[in-house]
Amino acid sequence: MQAVIERTLEAGVPFGWVTADEAYGDNGPLRCFLEGRQIGYVLAISRAHQISTRAGKVRADVVAARVPR
Repeated sequence: MQAVIERTLEAGVPFGWVTADEAYGDNGPLRCFLEGRQIGYVLAISRAHQISTRAGKVRADVVAARVPR
């Protein structure tokens, strides 16, 4: 996916953001690449994805369950 985005940038194709499923969303280096180039993104992550919090690493589904309705 990163190679496709790099080629798109090199070709000068205008785009505002990137979206992808969890196969790419669980890819930390891809998120770092996008952030480093200030490209907006929405990437799905798996429910078992580990999210860093002040309390340590927590599964994504546990964090989502704690969000107030």
